[in-house]
Amino acid sequence: MTLKTKLHYTDQFSQDFISDKIPHHWSLVPVAGKVPVAGKGWPDKHFDHSEILAKLESGKATGFGLKLGNGLLALDIDGDSAWELLQKLAGRNNLTVFSQTTAWTSGRAGRKQCLFSVAEADWHRLRNLSILTGVIGDNGKEECLEFHWYGRQSVLPPSLHPDTGKPYEWINNPINHPPLPAPEWLIELRENYRSEYVSPDEPDLVRFPSRLYPYFGRSLAVWLLARRYDLSRWATAGGKPTGSGIGQFTLTGASKILKRSKGRIRKLLNEAKKSGLIRNYKQSGDDIKIYYTSLEKAIAIAGVDKLGPLAAIKVDDLKHLHIIATRVVTQNLQRAALYRKRQELQQIKKAEGENPQQPTQLIAPTALLHPCEQPARVLGRSDRFIYVPFDFPVYGGSQKAIAVEREISLSTASRHLSNRAASPVRGFREELSPLVKKQVMEKLPLLKNMPAKLCQEDGLVSMFGEWWKPHCNVYAINYRLVSGRRRRARIQATIDKQALSVKNELPGDLDNKFLLSNSFFLEEEVDPVLKFRELKNRDKESQK
Repeated sequence: MTLKTKLHYTDQFSQDFISDKIPHHWSLVPVAGKVPVAGKGWPDKHFDHSEILAKLESGKATGFGLKLGNGLLALDIDGDSAWELLQKLAGRNNLTVFSQTTAWTSGRAGRKQCLFSVAEADWHRLRNLSILTGVIGDNGKEECLEFHWYGRQSVLPPSLHPDTGKPYEWINNPINHPPLPAPEWLIELRENYRSEYVSPDEPDLVRFPSRLYPYFGRSLAVWLLARRYDLSRWATAGGKPTGSGIGQFTLTGASKILKRSKGRIRKLLNEAKKSGLIRNYKQSGDDIKIYYTSLEKAIAIAGVDKLGPLAAIKVDDLKHLHIIATRVVTQNLQRAALYRKRQELQQIKKAEGENPQQPTQLIAPTALLHPCEQPARVLGRSDRFIYVPFDFPVYGGSQKAIAVEREISLSTASRHLSNRAASPVRGFREELSPLVKKQVMEKLPLLKNMPAKLCQEDGLVSMFGEWWKPHCNVYAINYRLVSGRRRRARIQATIDKQALSVKNELPGDLDNKFLLSNSFFLEEEVDPVLKFRELKNRDKESQK
Protein backbone atom coordinates (compact mmCIF):
# COMPACT_ATOMS: atom_id res chain seq x y z
CA MET A 1 0.00 0.00 0.00
CA THR A 2 1.34 3.42 -0.95
CA LEU A 3 1.23 6.10 1.73
CA LYS A 4 -0.92 9.17 1.11
CA THR A 5 2.05 11.35 2.09
CA LYS A 6 4.16 10.00 -0.73
CA LEU A 7 3.12 12.56 -3.32
CA HIS A 8 4.13 15.68 -1.42
CA TYR A 9 7.43 14.58 0.09
CA THR A 10 8.98 11.67 -1.80
CA ASP A 11 9.90 14.06 -4.60
CA GLN A 12 12.56 15.39 -2.22
CA PHE A 13 14.23 11.96 -2.17
CA SER A 14 16.33 11.11 -5.17
CA GLN A 15 19.73 9.63 -5.91
CA ASP A 16 21.08 13.14 -6.50
CA PHE A 17 19.51 14.47 -3.28
CA ILE A 18 21.08 11.75 -1.15
CA SER A 19 24.43 12.24 -2.84
CA ASP A 20 24.30 16.05 -2.47
CA LYS A 21 22.95 16.31 1.09
CA ILE A 22 24.27 13.15 2.77
CA PRO A 23 28.01 12.28 3.00
CA HIS A 24 28.70 9.26 0.81
CA HIS A 25 30.35 7.26 3.63
CA TRP A 26 27.29 7.44 5.92
CA SER A 27 25.46 4.14 6.27
CA LEU A 28 21.69 4.55 5.94
CA VAL A 29 18.67 2.37 6.71
CA PRO A 30 15.04 2.81 5.51
CA VAL A 31 12.56 3.56 8.31
CA ALA A 32 8.80 3.70 8.80
CA GLY A 33 8.29 6.45 11.34
CA LYS A 34 11.25 5.76 13.62
CA VAL A 35 11.44 1.99 13.16
CA PRO A 36 13.83 0.37 10.64
CA VAL A 37 11.92 -1.69 8.05
CA ALA A 38 14.83 -4.04 7.46
CA GLY A 39 13.94 -6.49 10.23
CA LYS A 40 16.30 -8.07 12.72
CA GLY A 41 20.00 -7.61 12.22
CA TRP A 42 19.57 -4.30 10.41
CA PRO A 43 22.66 -2.70 12.04
CA ASP A 44 24.86 -5.18 10.16
CA LYS A 45 23.03 -4.96 6.82
CA HIS A 46 24.06 -2.65 3.99
CA PHE A 47 21.47 -0.74 1.97
CA ASP A 48 22.14 0.88 -1.38
CA HIS A 49 20.59 4.25 -2.02
CA SER A 50 18.53 2.65 -4.77
CA GLU A 51 17.07 0.15 -2.27
CA ILE A 52 16.06 2.96 0.06
CA LEU A 53 14.41 4.89 -2.77
CA ALA A 54 12.51 1.74 -3.78
CA LYS A 55 11.18 1.37 -0.23
CA LEU A 56 10.07 5.00 -0.27
CA GLU A 57 8.35 4.75 -3.63
CA SER A 58 6.54 1.57 -2.60
CA GLY A 59 5.24 3.26 0.56
CA LYS A 60 6.94 0.79 2.89
CA ALA A 61 9.18 3.52 4.30
CA THR A 62 8.63 7.14 5.29
CA GLY A 63 12.28 8.11 5.29
CA PHE A 64 15.74 6.93 6.20
CA GLY A 65 17.91 6.92 9.29
CA LEU A 66 21.62 7.15 9.95
CA LYS A 67 23.16 4.01 11.45
CA LEU A 68 25.24 5.09 14.44
CA GLY A 69 28.37 3.74 16.04
CA ASN A 70 31.59 3.10 14.15
CA GLY A 71 32.69 6.68 14.64
CA LEU A 72 29.36 8.57 14.82
CA LEU A 73 27.70 9.52 18.13
CA ALA A 74 24.31 11.27 18.22
CA LEU A 75 23.12 13.16 21.29
CA ASP A 76 19.34 13.42 21.35
CA ILE A 77 18.17 16.46 23.35
CA ASP A 78 14.51 15.69 23.89
CA GLY A 79 13.08 18.89 25.36
CA ASP A 80 14.13 21.96 27.34
CA SER A 81 14.58 19.93 30.52
CA ALA A 82 17.06 17.67 28.70
CA TRP A 83 19.10 20.72 27.67
CA GLU A 84 19.06 22.01 31.26
CA LEU A 85 20.23 18.59 32.45
CA LEU A 86 23.06 18.61 29.90
CA GLN A 87 24.16 22.03 31.18
CA LYS A 88 24.29 20.67 34.75
CA LEU A 89 26.23 17.57 33.75
CA ALA A 90 28.63 19.65 31.65
CA GLY A 91 29.60 21.79 34.65
CA ARG A 92 32.02 24.46 33.53
CA ASN A 93 32.71 22.85 30.14
CA ASN A 94 31.90 24.83 27.00
CA LEU A 95 28.70 23.94 25.11
CA THR A 96 29.32 26.05 21.98
CA VAL A 97 30.30 22.89 20.07
CA PHE A 98 26.61 21.87 20.08
CA SER A 99 25.71 24.90 17.96
CA GLN A 100 28.54 24.28 15.48
CA THR A 101 28.32 20.56 14.72
CA THR A 102 25.85 18.72 12.47
CA ALA A 103 22.36 18.99 13.93
CA TRP A 104 18.72 18.53 12.92
CA THR A 105 15.30 18.83 14.51
CA SER A 106 11.78 17.45 14.27
CA GLY A 107 10.42 20.99 14.52
CA ARG A 108 9.07 20.50 18.03
CA ALA A 109 10.15 23.06 20.61
CA GLY A 110 13.36 22.28 22.50
CA ARG A 111 14.14 19.11 20.53
CA LYS A 112 17.17 18.44 18.37
CA GLN A 113 19.92 15.91 17.72
CA CYS A 114 23.61 16.76 17.51
CA LEU A 115 26.09 14.50 15.71
CA PHE A 116 29.74 14.06 16.68
CA SER A 117 32.62 12.04 15.30
CA VAL A 118 34.54 9.76 17.64
CA ALA A 119 38.11 8.54 17.17
CA GLU A 120 38.42 4.76 16.86
CA ALA A 121 40.54 4.61 20.01
CA ASP A 122 37.51 5.83 22.00
CA TRP A 123 34.83 3.57 20.51
CA HIS A 124 35.02 1.10 23.39
CA ARG A 125 34.18 3.88 25.88
CA LEU A 126 30.70 4.52 24.52
CA ARG A 127 27.35 2.79 25.01
CA ASN A 128 23.71 3.70 24.44
CA LEU A 129 22.17 5.60 27.34
CA SER A 130 18.84 7.27 28.13
CA ILE A 131 18.65 9.66 31.09
CA LEU A 132 15.11 10.64 32.10
CA THR A 133 14.61 14.17 33.40
CA GLY A 134 11.36 13.67 35.32
CA VAL A 135 9.56 16.31 33.20
CA ILE A 136 6.55 15.32 31.10
CA GLY A 137 6.64 16.79 27.60
CA ASP A 138 3.81 18.02 25.39
CA ASN A 139 3.38 14.50 23.97
CA GLY A 140 2.67 13.02 27.41
CA LYS A 141 6.04 11.24 27.58
CA GLU A 142 8.94 11.95 29.91
CA GLU A 143 11.68 14.07 28.36
CA CYS A 144 15.16 12.60 28.30
CA LEU A 145 18.76 13.05 27.24
CA GLU A 146 19.96 10.17 25.06
CA PHE A 147 23.32 8.96 23.80
CA HIS A 148 22.83 7.01 20.53
CA TRP A 149 25.65 4.66 19.55
CA TYR A 150 25.96 1.25 17.87
CA GLY A 151 22.65 -0.59 17.49
CA ARG A 152 20.61 2.57 17.08
CA GLN A 153 19.76 4.91 14.24
CA SER A 154 18.63 8.52 14.01
CA VAL A 155 16.03 9.58 11.44
CA LEU A 156 17.41 12.23 9.08
CA PRO A 157 15.74 15.08 7.14
CA PRO A 158 13.55 15.22 5.13
CA SER A 159 11.95 12.07 6.58
CA LEU A 160 8.52 12.45 8.17
CA HIS A 161 8.17 12.62 11.92
CA PRO A 162 5.53 10.04 13.02
CA ASP A 163 3.86 12.36 15.57
CA THR A 164 3.83 15.71 13.76
CA GLY A 165 3.53 14.36 10.20
CA LYS A 166 6.04 17.01 9.13
CA PRO A 167 9.55 16.42 7.76
CA TYR A 168 12.66 16.71 9.89
CA GLU A 169 14.74 19.82 9.15
CA TRP A 170 18.45 20.52 9.18
CA ILE A 171 19.81 22.99 11.70
CA ASN A 172 23.38 22.47 10.46
CA ASN A 173 23.57 20.20 7.40
CA PRO A 174 26.53 17.79 7.23
CA ILE A 175 27.90 19.23 4.00
CA ASN A 176 28.43 22.76 5.34
CA HIS A 177 28.82 21.74 9.00
CA PRO A 178 30.39 18.27 9.22
CA PRO A 179 30.31 16.44 12.57
CA LEU A 180 32.86 17.85 14.99
CA PRO A 181 34.97 15.60 17.23
CA ALA A 182 33.10 14.72 20.42
CA PRO A 183 34.52 16.68 23.39
CA GLU A 184 36.52 14.59 25.82
CA TRP A 185 34.28 15.62 28.72
CA LEU A 186 31.23 14.32 26.82
CA ILE A 187 32.88 10.93 26.23
CA GLU A 188 33.94 10.81 29.89
CA LEU A 189 30.40 11.67 30.95
CA ARG A 190 28.99 8.72 29.03
CA GLU A 191 31.80 6.37 30.02
CA ASN A 192 31.67 7.13 33.74
CA TYR A 193 28.04 8.04 34.22
CA ARG A 194 26.65 6.62 37.45
CA SER A 195 23.75 7.63 39.63
CA GLU A 196 24.71 6.64 43.13
CA TYR A 197 21.78 6.90 45.41
CA VAL A 198 18.53 6.50 43.45
CA SER A 199 18.64 4.95 39.98
CA PRO A 200 20.40 5.51 36.64
CA ASP A 201 17.25 7.11 35.25
CA GLU A 202 17.07 9.88 37.87
CA PRO A 203 20.29 11.87 37.85
CA ASP A 204 18.98 14.82 39.86
CA LEU A 205 17.58 12.91 42.83
CA VAL A 206 19.17 12.30 46.22
CA ARG A 207 17.94 10.29 49.19
CA PHE A 208 17.01 12.50 52.11
CA PRO A 209 16.74 11.01 55.65
CA SER A 210 14.21 13.51 56.99
CA ARG A 211 14.50 12.42 60.62
CA LEU A 212 18.08 13.68 60.74
CA TYR A 213 16.99 17.21 59.93
CA PRO A 214 15.87 18.23 63.47
CA TYR A 215 19.38 17.50 64.74
CA PHE A 216 21.58 18.81 61.93
CA GLY A 217 19.33 21.51 60.47
CA ARG A 218 20.22 23.18 57.19
CA SER A 219 23.82 22.00 57.32
CA LEU A 220 22.36 18.67 56.17
CA ALA A 221 22.05 20.24 52.69
CA VAL A 222 25.84 20.43 52.14
CA TRP A 223 26.18 16.83 53.38
CA LEU A 224 23.59 15.70 50.83
CA LEU A 225 25.37 17.66 48.09
CA ALA A 226 28.64 15.95 48.98
CA ARG A 227 26.95 12.53 48.89
CA ARG A 228 25.31 13.34 45.57
CA TYR A 229 28.58 14.49 43.99
CA ASP A 230 30.73 11.76 45.50
CA LEU A 231 33.92 11.16 43.53
CA SER A 232 32.94 7.51 42.97
CA ARG A 233 30.14 8.81 40.77
CA TRP A 234 32.76 9.02 38.04
CA ALA A 235 34.46 5.73 38.91
CA THR A 236 35.27 3.47 35.97
CA ALA A 237 35.09 0.22 37.93
CA GLY A 238 32.20 -2.12 37.22
CA GLY A 239 29.22 -2.50 39.50
CA LYS A 240 27.37 0.10 41.53
CA PRO A 241 29.60 2.38 43.62
CA THR A 242 28.73 2.81 47.28
CA GLY A 243 30.48 6.12 47.84
CA SER A 244 34.08 7.00 48.58
CA GLY A 245 33.31 9.39 51.44
CA ILE A 246 34.68 12.33 49.43
CA GLY A 247 32.43 14.73 47.56
CA GLN A 248 33.43 17.63 45.36
CA PHE A 249 31.52 20.57 43.92
CA THR A 250 32.01 24.28 43.29
CA LEU A 251 31.13 27.01 45.75
CA THR A 252 29.32 28.86 42.96
CA GLY A 253 27.24 25.80 42.09
CA ALA A 254 26.31 25.18 45.72
CA SER A 255 25.36 28.83 46.08
CA LYS A 256 23.01 28.60 43.10
CA ILE A 257 21.44 25.29 44.17
CA LEU A 258 20.86 26.32 47.79
CA LYS A 259 20.18 30.00 46.96
CA ARG A 260 22.57 31.13 49.66
CA SER A 261 25.58 33.41 49.49
CA LYS A 262 29.04 31.89 49.33
CA GLY A 263 29.69 33.12 52.84
CA ARG A 264 26.58 31.34 54.06
CA ILE A 265 27.72 28.12 52.32
CA ARG A 266 31.01 28.34 54.25
CA LYS A 267 29.08 28.79 57.50
CA LEU A 268 27.00 25.69 56.71
CA LEU A 269 30.20 23.75 56.08
CA ASN A 270 31.64 24.87 59.43
CA GLU A 271 28.38 23.94 61.20
CA ALA A 272 28.43 20.51 59.55
CA LYS A 273 32.05 20.03 60.61
CA LYS A 274 31.30 21.08 64.18
CA SER A 275 28.36 18.67 64.42
CA GLY A 276 30.38 15.78 63.01
CA LEU A 277 28.38 15.55 59.79
CA ILE A 278 31.56 16.12 57.80
CA ARG A 279 35.09 15.36 58.95
CA ASN A 280 36.83 18.10 57.04
CA TYR A 281 36.68 20.16 53.87
CA LYS A 282 39.25 21.85 51.67
CA GLN A 283 38.78 24.80 49.38
CA SER A 284 40.93 25.53 46.35
CA GLY A 285 39.65 28.57 44.51
CA ASP A 286 36.02 27.87 43.74
CA ASP A 287 36.32 24.09 44.19
CA ILE A 288 35.38 22.47 47.49
CA LYS A 289 36.33 18.93 48.48
CA ILE A 290 34.34 17.51 51.41
CA TYR A 291 35.28 14.48 53.50
CA TYR A 292 31.85 13.51 54.80
CA THR A 293 30.82 10.94 57.39
CA SER A 294 28.70 7.90 56.66
CA LEU A 295 24.96 7.68 57.13
CA GLU A 296 25.49 5.20 59.96
CA LYS A 297 27.70 7.69 61.82
CA ALA A 298 25.16 10.47 61.24
CA ILE A 299 22.43 8.25 62.73
CA ALA A 300 24.60 7.55 65.77
CA ILE A 301 25.43 11.24 66.28
CA ALA A 302 21.77 12.27 66.06
CA GLY A 303 20.72 9.43 68.40
CA VAL A 304 17.86 8.43 66.11
CA ASP A 305 16.31 5.10 67.08
CA LYS A 306 14.19 4.88 63.92
CA LEU A 307 15.62 6.22 60.70
CA GLY A 308 12.24 6.29 58.98
CA PRO A 309 11.79 6.53 55.23
CA LEU A 310 14.35 8.01 52.88
CA ALA A 311 12.68 10.44 50.48
CA ALA A 312 13.96 10.78 46.91
CA ILE A 313 14.05 14.54 46.34
CA LYS A 314 15.48 16.74 43.62
CA VAL A 315 18.86 18.34 44.17
CA ASP A 316 17.37 21.70 43.19
CA ASP A 317 14.89 21.39 46.09
CA LEU A 318 17.63 21.28 48.73
CA LYS A 319 17.10 24.99 49.32
CA HIS A 320 13.67 24.11 50.71
CA LEU A 321 14.95 21.26 52.87
CA HIS A 322 13.17 22.48 56.02
CA ILE A 323 9.80 22.46 54.23
CA ILE A 324 10.43 19.15 52.49
CA ALA A 325 11.30 17.56 55.85
CA THR A 326 7.85 18.52 57.14
CA ARG A 327 6.15 17.24 54.00
CA VAL A 328 7.96 13.91 54.15
CA VAL A 329 6.91 13.44 57.78
CA THR A 330 3.35 14.32 56.79
CA GLN A 331 3.32 11.84 53.91
CA ASN A 332 4.73 9.09 56.11
CA LEU A 333 2.19 9.70 58.91
CA GLN A 334 -0.66 9.76 56.40
CA ARG A 335 0.55 6.52 54.81
CA ALA A 336 0.84 4.86 58.23
CA ALA A 337 -2.66 6.05 59.19
CA LEU A 338 -4.08 4.66 55.94
CA TYR A 339 -2.45 1.30 56.65
CA ARG A 340 -3.78 1.18 60.23
CA LYS A 341 -7.28 2.08 59.08
CA ARG A 342 -7.20 -0.65 56.46
CA GLN A 343 -6.08 -3.19 59.06
CA GLU A 344 -8.85 -2.03 61.40
CA LEU A 345 -11.53 -2.46 58.71
CA GLN A 346 -10.21 -5.91 57.85
CA GLN A 347 -10.45 -6.94 61.52
CA ILE A 348 -14.05 -5.71 61.64
CA LYS A 349 -14.88 -7.75 58.51
CA LYS A 350 -13.25 -10.80 60.02
CA ALA A 351 -15.27 -10.40 63.23
CA GLU A 352 -18.50 -10.13 61.20
CA GLY A 353 -17.69 -13.32 59.29
CA GLU A 354 -16.86 -11.60 56.00
CA ASN A 355 -13.81 -12.17 53.85
CA PRO A 356 -11.12 -9.76 55.15
CA GLN A 357 -9.28 -9.95 51.83
CA GLN A 358 -12.09 -8.17 49.98
CA PRO A 359 -11.37 -4.51 49.13
CA THR A 360 -12.29 -2.06 51.88
CA GLN A 361 -14.16 1.21 51.41
CA LEU A 362 -11.01 3.25 52.01
CA ILE A 363 -10.29 5.88 49.39
CA ALA A 364 -6.66 6.80 48.69
CA PRO A 365 -5.61 10.47 49.04
CA THR A 366 -5.03 10.82 45.30
CA ALA A 367 -8.65 9.80 44.56
CA LEU A 368 -10.04 12.00 47.33
CA LEU A 369 -8.21 15.08 46.05
CA HIS A 370 -8.35 14.47 42.29
CA PRO A 371 -10.43 17.31 40.80
CA CYS A 372 -11.88 15.17 37.99
CA GLU A 373 -13.07 12.27 40.13
CA GLN A 374 -16.05 11.90 42.47
CA PRO A 375 -15.48 8.78 44.59
CA ALA A 376 -18.43 6.91 46.06
CA ARG A 377 -19.64 8.09 49.47
CA VAL A 378 -18.09 11.53 48.96
CA LEU A 379 -20.87 14.11 49.16
CA GLY A 380 -18.96 16.95 47.60
CA ARG A 381 -15.81 19.06 47.55
CA SER A 382 -14.93 22.73 47.79
CA ASP A 383 -11.66 24.64 47.71
CA ARG A 384 -11.06 23.87 51.38
CA PHE A 385 -13.17 20.86 52.36
CA ILE A 386 -14.17 17.32 51.42
CA TYR A 387 -17.72 16.54 52.61
CA VAL A 388 -18.33 12.92 53.62
CA PRO A 389 -21.29 11.08 55.24
CA PHE A 390 -21.49 9.74 58.76
CA ASP A 391 -19.22 6.74 59.54
CA PHE A 392 -16.94 7.50 56.60
CA PRO A 393 -13.54 5.79 57.22
CA VAL A 394 -11.32 8.78 57.96
CA TYR A 395 -7.55 8.59 58.28
CA GLY A 396 -4.62 10.96 58.43
CA GLY A 397 -2.32 12.77 60.83
CA SER A 398 -3.19 15.98 62.61
CA GLN A 399 -0.92 18.99 62.34
CA LYS A 400 -0.21 18.62 66.05
CA ALA A 401 1.11 15.09 65.49
CA ILE A 402 3.13 16.35 62.52
CA ALA A 403 4.63 19.16 64.62
CA VAL A 404 5.58 16.70 67.39
CA GLU A 405 7.16 14.27 64.93
CA ARG A 406 9.01 17.06 63.16
CA GLU A 407 9.98 18.78 66.46
CA ILE A 408 8.67 22.20 65.42
CA SER A 409 5.90 24.48 66.65
CA LEU A 410 2.32 24.06 65.48
CA SER A 411 2.39 27.41 63.67
CA THR A 412 5.59 26.45 61.82
CA ALA A 413 4.08 23.14 60.73
CA SER A 414 0.99 24.99 59.50
CA ARG A 415 3.18 27.40 57.55
CA HIS A 416 5.21 24.58 55.96
CA LEU A 417 2.00 22.81 54.90
CA SER A 418 0.33 25.90 53.55
CA ASN A 419 -0.83 25.85 49.93
CA ARG A 420 -0.99 29.60 49.55
CA ALA A 421 0.79 31.32 46.67
CA ALA A 422 4.40 32.37 47.07
CA SER A 423 5.29 35.80 48.33
CA PRO A 424 5.70 38.21 45.39
CA VAL A 425 8.47 40.06 47.25
CA ARG A 426 10.81 37.21 48.16
CA GLY A 427 9.63 34.63 45.66
CA PHE A 428 9.57 32.21 48.57
CA ARG A 429 8.91 28.58 47.55
CA GLU A 430 8.24 29.62 43.96
CA GLU A 431 10.17 26.60 42.66
CA LEU A 432 8.70 24.13 45.13
CA SER A 433 5.88 21.96 43.85
CA PRO A 434 2.47 23.23 45.07
CA LEU A 435 0.80 21.42 47.94
CA VAL A 436 -2.75 20.12 47.51
CA LYS A 437 -4.70 19.58 50.72
CA LYS A 438 -8.31 19.57 51.92
CA GLN A 439 -9.92 19.07 55.31
CA VAL A 440 -12.39 16.21 55.76
CA MET A 441 -15.81 17.25 57.14
CA GLU A 442 -18.06 14.43 58.41
CA LYS A 443 -21.82 14.99 58.26
CA LEU A 444 -23.76 14.34 61.51
CA PRO A 445 -27.46 14.19 60.53
CA LEU A 446 -28.63 13.01 63.97
CA LEU A 447 -27.56 16.30 65.55
CA LYS A 448 -29.60 18.50 63.24
CA ASN A 449 -31.98 19.66 66.02
CA MET A 450 -29.41 19.80 68.81
CA PRO A 451 -28.74 23.13 70.58
CA ALA A 452 -26.08 25.13 68.80
CA LYS A 453 -24.20 25.89 72.00
CA LEU A 454 -23.63 22.21 72.83
CA CYS A 455 -22.48 21.41 69.30
CA GLN A 456 -20.08 24.34 69.19
CA GLU A 457 -18.56 23.31 72.51
CA ASP A 458 -17.74 19.95 70.94
CA GLY A 459 -15.97 21.68 68.04
CA LEU A 460 -18.69 21.01 65.47
CA VAL A 461 -19.32 23.35 62.55
CA SER A 462 -22.68 24.36 61.10
CA MET A 463 -22.90 24.46 57.29
CA PHE A 464 -25.79 24.03 54.84
CA GLY A 465 -28.23 23.61 57.75
CA GLU A 466 -26.34 20.57 59.09
CA TRP A 467 -23.72 19.92 61.76
CA TRP A 468 -20.32 18.70 60.58
CA LYS A 469 -17.39 17.21 62.48
CA PRO A 470 -13.98 18.47 61.25
CA HIS A 471 -11.25 15.86 60.84
CA CYS A 472 -7.60 16.12 59.83
CA ASN A 473 -6.37 17.29 56.43
CA VAL A 474 -5.70 14.97 53.52
CA TYR A 475 -2.53 15.82 51.58
CA ALA A 476 -1.47 14.98 48.04
CA ILE A 477 2.26 14.48 48.66
CA ASN A 478 4.00 12.02 46.37
CA TYR A 479 7.67 11.81 47.30
CA ARG A 480 9.16 8.41 46.63
CA LEU A 481 9.72 6.95 50.09
CA VAL A 482 12.38 4.27 50.39
CA SER A 483 12.20 2.19 53.54
CA GLY A 484 15.22 2.28 55.81
CA ARG A 485 14.19 -0.94 57.56
CA ARG A 486 16.64 -3.19 55.73
CA ARG A 487 19.51 -0.76 56.29
CA ARG A 488 18.64 -0.48 60.00
CA ALA A 489 18.53 -4.26 60.32
CA ARG A 490 21.97 -4.59 58.79
CA ILE A 491 23.39 -1.88 61.02
CA GLN A 492 21.90 -3.33 64.20
CA ALA A 493 23.03 -6.85 63.32
CA THR A 494 26.66 -5.81 62.92
CA ILE A 495 27.27 -2.58 64.79
CA ASP A 496 26.20 -1.57 68.24
CA LYS A 497 25.53 2.13 67.89
CA GLN A 498 26.96 2.75 71.35
CA ALA A 499 30.25 1.26 70.15
CA LEU A 500 30.64 4.07 67.65
CA SER A 501 31.66 6.38 70.46
CA VAL A 502 33.61 3.88 72.59
CA LYS A 503 37.20 5.08 72.79
CA ASN A 504 38.92 1.70 72.98
CA GLU A 505 37.69 0.44 69.60
CA LEU A 506 39.58 1.08 66.36
CA PRO A 507 37.86 2.14 63.09
CA GLY A 508 39.04 -1.02 61.37
CA ASP A 509 37.08 -3.18 63.79
CA LEU A 510 33.89 -2.00 62.14
CA ASP A 511 32.81 -3.84 59.03
CA ASN A 512 33.60 -1.57 56.06
CA LYS A 513 30.78 -3.20 54.11
CA PHE A 514 28.28 -1.08 55.96
CA LEU A 515 30.20 2.20 55.83
CA LEU A 516 30.06 4.74 53.04
CA SER A 517 33.47 6.02 54.03
CA ASN A 518 36.45 5.18 56.22
CA SER A 519 35.81 7.91 58.75
CA PHE A 520 38.18 8.90 61.52
CA PHE A 521 35.45 9.67 64.00
CA LEU A 522 36.84 8.18 67.18
CA GLU A 523 38.16 10.42 69.89
CA GLU A 524 40.97 8.34 71.36
CA GLU A 525 44.41 9.88 71.32
CA VAL A 526 46.25 7.88 68.69
CA ASP A 527 49.05 9.05 66.43
CA PRO A 528 47.23 10.07 63.20
CA VAL A 529 50.11 8.79 61.02
CA LEU A 530 50.02 5.35 62.65
CA LYS A 531 46.22 5.35 62.45
CA PHE A 532 46.31 6.14 58.72
CA ARG A 533 48.93 3.45 58.02
CA GLU A 534 47.01 0.86 59.99
CA LEU A 535 43.76 1.64 58.18
CA LYS A 536 45.50 1.60 54.81
CA ASN A 537 46.99 -1.84 55.55
CA ARG A 538 43.58 -3.12 56.61
CA ASP A 539 42.08 -1.90 53.32
CA LYS A 540 44.79 -3.68 51.35
CA GLU A 541 44.17 -6.91 53.23
CA SER A 542 40.41 -6.65 52.64
CA GLN A 543 40.98 -6.09 48.91
CA LYS A 544 43.13 -9.22 48.77
